Amino acid sequence: MKPVKDLNIVIGLCERKGQFLLLQRRDENPLWDRKWEFPGGKIEAGEEPEIAIVREVQEETGLPILASRFFRLHDHDWNLEEKVLRVHIHCFHCLVGEGEAQHEQDKAYQAQWFSKEEALALDSLEANGDILKAFLHETASHVG
Repeated sequence: MKPVKDLNIVIGLCERKGQFLLLQRRDENPLWDRKWEFPGGKIEAGEEPEIAIVREVQEETGLPILASRFFRLHDHDWNLEEKVLRVHIHCFHCLVGEGEAQHEQDKAYQAQWFSKEEALALDSLEANGDILKAFLHETASHVG
């Protein structure tokens, strides 16, 4: 039986004018390379998720978060050769300020804005599609 490594991360469904910002990941692991993902990253020791999301979005995109709201915790297991990577994803809906989205050259190929339909059709990391669908379902059920 493989060892399980737990990892806590935050991701931001960064929205502006009805579009979502995604990054095309640059990674040595072909499982993750060139896959689209929401901005985010590891929660540092002792850091609250609400602080981590602001820091991570700023670091990865250069954009300020105007408002953020936690909407779900999503767990996803990656069955790697040497271990199971169990990722606990703290998901936030973020409204971001103006400016051009940047990306860290060593961590992403590009940053791009997409409509919800375009975002759902992308070749993304497995959990991203599930998270976006859950978010869209939740927001649709709160309309009206």
